[in-house]
Amino acid sequence: MLHERIHSRIRKLLQNENGSALIVSISVLLMASIVAMQMFAVSSDDMNISFNNQDATRALYSAESGVALAHSQLWNDYLNWTSTSPPKTAGQAGNKSTYEKFLTTLNLPDSGKILLASAMDLSAHDRIDSVYVERRDENGGINLLVTSVGGSNEHGQQVIKSMLRVQGGAFKGFEFAVLANNINCIMCHATFDNVDRVYNTDVGQQGTYDRVKIASLESMLLRAGKADSKIAGTLYTRGIVTDKAGNPITDLSPTGMGLDGFDFNSTDGKIVEPMTAVKLSDATGSPLPTFGNLYMNYPTDAADMTDGNLPDKFPPPFPDINGNKYVDDAEYDDVAAASTGMITGGVIYGVSGGSTYSGSGLPGAGNIASVSGSYNGNLILVGTDANPINLNSVIAVDGDVIIQGKVEGTGQIIARGNVYITGDLTYNDGNIAGARTFGKQQSGATNTISIAAGNNILVGDYLTPKKGDILDNSVIDPGNLSGGEQFSFAMSEVTLFNRGEWAKTQATLPDVNGSMQSNPTFEPSYQPRYYVMNPGDPVYMFNKSYQDSKGKEKGTYFDPVTMSWKGKEHTSSYDLNTLTMLNPGDPQLTGATINALSSSNNWISPTQLKDMWIADEATRPSGTPFQIDGLMYTNNSIFALSRKASNTTGKMIVNGSIVAADIGMLVGNGLNLNYDQRLKNFMKLQDDSEIGIAQVSWYAQ
Repeated sequence: MLHERIHSRIRKLLQNENGSALIVSISVLLMASIVAMQMFAVSSDDMNISFNNQDATRALYSAESGVALAHSQLWNDYLNWTSTSPPKTAGQAGNKSTYEKFLTTLNLPDSGKILLASAMDLSAHDRIDSVYVERRDENGGINLLVTSVGGSNEHGQQVIKSMLRVQGGAFKGFEFAVLANNINCIMCHATFDNVDRVYNTDVGQQGTYDRVKIASLESMLLRAGKADSKIAGTLYTRGIVTDKAGNPITDLSPTGMGLDGFDFNSTDGKIVEPMTAVKLSDATGSPLPTFGNLYMNYPTDAADMTDGNLPDKFPPPFPDINGNKYVDDAEYDDVAAASTGMITGGVIYGVSGGSTYSGSGLPGAGNIASVSGSYNGNLILVGTDANPINLNSVIAVDGDVIIQGKVEGTGQIIARGNVYITGDLTYNDGNIAGARTFGKQQSGATNTISIAAGNNILVGDYLTPKKGDILDNSVIDPGNLSGGEQFSFAMSEVTLFNRGEWAKTQATLPDVNGSMQSNPTFEPSYQPRYYVMNPGDPVYMFNKSYQDSKGKEKGTYFDPVTMSWKGKEHTSSYDLNTLTMLNPGDPQLTGATINALSSSNNWISPTQLKDMWIADEATRPSGTPFQIDGLMYTNNSIFALSRKASNTTGKMIVNGSIVAADIGMLVGNGLNLNYDQRLKNFMKLQDDSEIGIAQVSWYAQ
């Protein structure tokens, strides 16, 4: 060995050398011997460390294999899993409810823990010792903590902890000025613009404002030649675009169509100023070009959405954990528990659950000083210039909300029931040299609000029937007649929305001759959501073909060639020749969700609501548009009316955005909707209708 050879060399030197040379030689050899032995010891230690590191690395890989195994069993197996209740097919991502059902098959409840694998050999030297999964449900998602222990040989062992989160993706719908399933009355005498551009007073800022976006997901009806509308941005459609008779429109560019754009830069989307009208031209190609002003049949695959994401569903503001399309107590409680906002200022009048409102108009004084976090009941909020409503952060309301007047602050109101906007709802903004400082108070503080509803949002008098007296509180659409009486605009829209929901449940639809035709919108196991005026009313839908004595078409029918509903644009009376009426208890309503426009538990009557609109009409100067600032959102319906016969003269200004599954707007002389892009990330909603899985943390112990 090396140290024996060194000692032999020393002995030879002792025999052959003497004097100082011998001492030097011995010293050198002794030092060499010491160095050599140290080198040998280090080399031996390095070899041991190398073997140990190799075991540790192999153990780490084994532990990582355990994490991969857990991911496969928790997600890949789920994708291949099928269920009938709730429904899920193989390969479908499904929703949160279906994933919860899958976890029950693994015996993994919330706060539970299971062993997925143990003592699993990967090779002659490598193994997975154990894989545990713990479940914790929180903040709208499901957290799965995977603890994997991997081993190698006899002494190498590593532990990896990985957190997987299953939840829906972020809702991108607030990037749009208007987003709805169906757009019909909105595109009449309307202008869509950027609110910052509209209120800009600095010439140097011209040309720096982003385009706006409008989108319909299922259909869009355009009164060709009469629409007279312009978009300072891009229109996206899916499904079908038709004229008012149901005839498909495939080209929106011809002169006289009535729907145009304003020019914007094709490289960055900035609106060109001075504003120049241009024709809408459908963008085509593969991949689609960016910054077009029209995309018809915009793709549903995210990889093909080259001009930005367009959602295909509307997540509820209260996560629908069980998928029944109602806001259940537990679902409300989850949101209320996380709501930490405040309402101060203005008139705050609370009507506790089970009580009724006794006033004949808006209250002049409040019975609550403030609301903190949430309110168990119904709220009436009224703001004035001198005493505006002040909102801060998120407020949940376990009932309906009536709101009107001046509002300030940065906050959100999320109502479990309906929201009724009975008059102008505008920011308490400041001004400089007479020009409004949009979204900023005189002090410089920010004004930004959003209104969300678990049911519906109703702006203006939705109750007065066609040609009815808007100043008579007894002239109200009762919502449950069966003769030929006139009904309200809201009811006219309801019969269209209900038809669309009903059609999704029908494998075939009747054509003009009554023959049944294949229905391309049929969705097996679809749970429809129908609207009624009051709880217990029949469900009405405009879906019958009918000709009068002169052979004139009075109803509507499904055309299998154009895949559209033809005939009249809508109907306006309770005429069972054109309407299907489904009474409560009808088998066709089994499993359906019924959504009423009237107040929860009739805490305020239709007559009292109309008194509030009559009072607003009495104090509104003639020619003053109905004005709304902020974001309005619901996964159900928004109805907004500004009649020509009222002092609004049929005009409305919205500075914000309108996003809902169904939107019915009647603005007789023009809607100006100015999109406020500050709102696109303001309300955080999660779309649980299609879930995904992500690894949110990973660390080795």
